Amino acid sequence: MMRTCPRVLRSYHVHPPKRSRLITPVSVRLACPAFRLVSTAAQAAPDEALTGPEWEKAFLAATEDVSGARSHADSAAAMRAIVRSGLLRNTDLRDRPDRFFKAHRLLARHAVAHGPGFWIRFTVHYNLCMGTVLAVGGPEQISSLDASQAAGELGCFALTEKLAGVQSGLLVQTQARYDPDSGGFVLSTPSPGAAKNWISQGFTADKAVVLADLSVGTERKGPHAFLMDLRRHGQLVEGVSVGDMGLKTTGNDLDNAWISFDEVRLPRSALLDAHAAVDASGAYVQRTKGIAPFEMIGQRLYTGRVAVAQAALSYCRKLFEVTREYADNKPIWSPLTPAGAPHPSLSSIPQLRSLYHEAEETLAGLDGFVAACEARLSPLLKQGEVPDAALAHAIATA
Repeated sequence: MMRTCPRVLRSYHVHPPKRSRLITPVSVRLACPAFRLVSTAAQAAPDEALTGPEWEKAFLAATEDVSGARSHADSAAAMRAIVRSGLLRNTDLRDRPDRFFKAHRLLARHAVAHGPGFWIRFTVHYNLCMGTVLAVGGPEQISSLDASQAAGELGCFALTEKLAGVQSGLLVQTQARYDPDSGGFVLSTPSPGAAKNWISQGFTADKAVVLADLSVGTERKGPHAFLMDLRRHGQLVEGVSVGDMGLKTTGNDLDNAWISFDEVRLPRSALLDAHAAVDASGAYVQRTKGIAPFEMIGQRLYTGRVAVAQAALSYCRKLFEVTREYADNKPIWSPLTPAGAPHPSLSSIPQLRSLYHEAEETLAGLDGFVAACEARLSPLLKQGEVPDAALAHAIATA
């Protein structure tokens, strides 16, 4: 039974699938049709300070102390140190997607011993929060990510709501009302059921991408993303309340929170405005015809699904390594063993050898499939384009 320990802060001041000939690297042959440029994330990549092997060694060293036994605060502090180190930039999802995905694969191997908490914290920051800014933010908003990284600020993604259930994202009750007098927005939670719920890293984050139903005058414009400060100098901003969701069955180094907004004032620049904005005159402007902002926010599902699939495979390989090491070193009694001779190991049993071989073949096929998805997705992330239907289907399969 899960025990809930409410903490509230207020501010008013795998089992592998069976082998299939369909699951092979060569099975992913995806066409390359013309794409639409719809993301402001297409910019020149920065110079790399470290080569691939040097970077991997440094990243492994920086994450070797990951522990599922840490408190929320200690885990968040470890994450801040990684962010501040710059080993993975807030913009690497755009500039170096290969590094973005590899970091997720390397970090996932810790989950066998320490649980999934830190990996989730990591991907919420880099993919859901910063990745959404890259997908739907304007140039100035994207530029602000460098200063945020230098300060070691953590981000969360405030999408799900208490009463939305499986319709989270389609049903958004959090309200963002444009205020012509101030030229900004007023963010509010109109009812307890509209509170943001189970927001990973929400109890410790400094920044939040918040999905809210935008209204301008008498017109509702639907869900839009806002980049806001949850905390300044470690203190919640005025009107923000957060509460800890309590103990979970696993991953308790990761904080999950509910978040509520009481007439929180946001500047006009908080609206991530690559595809839609409210101009200085108070008029709503759709900058990219035929593209709803929420459609582009959904692009994070593609990168997230690839990262999750790769992490699951990395976890599985690590689990097999641990299991194989145990079996290799576990002696078994056999009546055929001569006196004084070493006993055979558990892994010498033919059935177990066959299982290891089958598992390796299956994992190799799955690795190839997901790698092919990454190879097709990465150029699109660099160029600010969206996947075609074939690639989207392949990623959903992964």
